[in-house]
Amino acid sequence: MNSSLQGKNVLITGAAKGIGRGIALAAASEGANIALHYRGSETEAMKTAKEIEELGGKVTLVQGDLARLEDIKRIKETLDEKFGHVDCIVNNAGWAQVKSFFQYEPEEWKREVDICFYGVLNLVHTFMPAMMENNQGKFINIVGDSARTGDRNLIVSAAARGGTISFLKSLAIEAGRNNVQCNTVSLGLIDQGELNFNEATLAKVVKQYPLKRLGKVDDVTGIILFLLSESADWITGQVISVNGGHSMLG
Repeated sequence: MNSSLQGKNVLITGAAKGIGRGIALAAASEGANIALHYRGSETEAMKTAKEIEELGGKVTLVQGDLARLEDIKRIKETLDEKFGHVDCIVNNAGWAQVKSFFQYEPEEWKREVDICFYGVLNLVHTFMPAMMENNQGKFINIVGDSARTGDRNLIVSAAARGGTISFLKSLAIEAGRNNVQCNTVSLGLIDQGELNFNEATLAKVVKQYPLKRLGKVDDVTGIILFLLSESADWITGQVISVNGGHSMLG
């Protein structure tokens, strides 16, 4: 067991299923207390919470829309009551529409920006002052590689998440004086059991990856556990790729 996570209070957003679920289970197995956030996937969230409890972990379910500041404030009040404070946040939540920009109606892109960009600002503004006051904390934001490389079919979410990369770099400078680390993990295509590719399309996609396969949830959890740990206390303001070599940006 990683003693540096033992007893740590970790909020994981979008943790009902997929990557978020994997991170929640992995952190719980290392002794962390889990605040398991979900927005609409209540059944899956309850199932994941039960799995954490079966591991002997402590878990609190919190529901809310990251785009609504009042929801985030309510979540903080709940966690202050349950845990006393939050040590670390892993923001896995997001939302994207897969289509060309010119297929959008103007009112359609706001929701993506609200969740993918303003959701991060809402979390930071609500939770980080207490981390800075405690002189310890970690904020990890998960994005897709499209935020750095571009993708014509993920154009709005990529733009919003690209903004969070710049935001966290600047935030790392501000929060670093209070021993709070802020980092981004940038992912290639991760198979979370929901891909709907036919065999020919899948083969075409996989050819773009030097390691000749798509990512798995377990490929993500290791870097998150590392960044949450004391071993990463001198790493901040960074963008770390987990993408099977798909994009090799300096």
